[in-house]
Amino acid sequence: MEKALQPPTRERRLNGVSAYLGDVASLIAELEAGPPASRIRTFSQVASDDVSIALRVLADVEGLGIVVHGARGCAGALVRSRPGRPWAVTNLDQRDTILGADGNLARTLRRLYQRHHPWGIVVVATPVVAINNDDIQAVAQELSDELGIPVVELRTDGFRSRIGATGYDIASAALASLVPPQHGRRRDLINLLAFERGPGLTAVAQQLAGLGLEVNLVPAGAGQEAFAKAAQAVLSVAVFQDESDVLRRELDRLHRVPFLHLRPPIGALGARRFVEAVAEATERPLPIRIDDRVSADLLEERRVVIALPPSQALAVVELVVQFGGRIAGISVDWIDSLHVEGLKALTNAATVALHVGAGQAFELVNWLGKIEPDLLIGTPAAAATAARARIAAVAIEGDDLLGAAGETKLATRIGRALAARQNGFTAGLGTSAYRAGWLKRSPDWHIKREVR
Repeated sequence: MEKALQPPTRERRLNGVSAYLGDVASLIAELEAGPPASRIRTFSQVASDDVSIALRVLADVEGLGIVVHGARGCAGALVRSRPGRPWAVTNLDQRDTILGADGNLARTLRRLYQRHHPWGIVVVATPVVAINNDDIQAVAQELSDELGIPVVELRTDGFRSRIGATGYDIASAALASLVPPQHGRRRDLINLLAFERGPGLTAVAQQLAGLGLEVNLVPAGAGQEAFAKAAQAVLSVAVFQDESDVLRRELDRLHRVPFLHLRPPIGALGARRFVEAVAEATERPLPIRIDDRVSADLLEERRVVIALPPSQALAVVELVVQFGGRIAGISVDWIDSLHVEGLKALTNAATVALHVGAGQAFELVNWLGKIEPDLLIGTPAAAATAARARIAAVAIEGDDLLGAAGETKLATRIGRALAARQNGFTAGLGTSAYRAGWLKRSPDWHIKREVR
């Protein structure tokens, strides 16, 4: 089995940016000119890091064992995983941190296998391993031979990258190495790459199945059988391409499964374009067109801020315009070179404000106070922040937006939010956690250009 490559951080691989506040056009110019200026925060609120995101990805793979090699707290992101998940932590102490703990890791791997019999195990390195320098790869190879299942290393130290999305990359590299080589190609099989399950994803998969294709969903909810079939697929497509970038590259590099670049299937038009592109690529009849878009002029020229993960935010722009709104600003967790074309597609890129910062509620509420939008469409956390600032807000997440049902769902929630504001509903609003004096500072007060 050929080994997957360890991907560099998002900053190095894709010129990723984790801190920015300015206009869209200026950042596009920076990204196109080469590596953008390095920006750091002198004050930062808590946000998901690459280790926690990688653990969430692994925990959603059926029957896969996870061993976190580090202190007990390093496995915190797994505590909320579903009961019965086969995972363990080596629980390293001060002595292990200094002298190493290869034996502890081997014992933990054997116990996990004896108790749960997983079809594969991923060993997750942590910041502690960066100190004791344990040779995880050697232990993984020894236990793989002994137990007769693949045991692979996921190497990260938790502080190389400031962008949590690096966690998708390192988890993808480990998962790609679990895909066994296969002979032959099935023309009726495609891989649908996604990291989150839900009714929206199920609906997209059903639309693709309507073309007469077998849809192999990986890695969210996938088990050993789905991984075994992945190398036989005629092509791969991704729901959110920026999250699946390393997984699709590794499937292509290791197993020659090509990837079809598509925008997210968000809304009726987005889902139709997605399915039609797959039909064309697999040489199948196009599905019957049904115009199920919401055409109501819901927003009536209202100024809207979108605060979602980057590929979702750029796709929702089209729906906001369709609903008769204007884009006042976009807030995302990170931006990298994969998003440049999406940013260029904004018709008013020179005037659209852009905020880049994961989990920075102080920056968000301060920024919203300066640009004063009529509505925010965002994650539940961003919507709660906007509501406390007395801004009408719609909370929605990635799976909710998929397909025609996603468009209807978004329109319904926008209608409710605007009606509530019109009727004077203010319960729970205006309860800012920040002092008025602090909010007088510039929203990018804590973002500084790094001097080298």
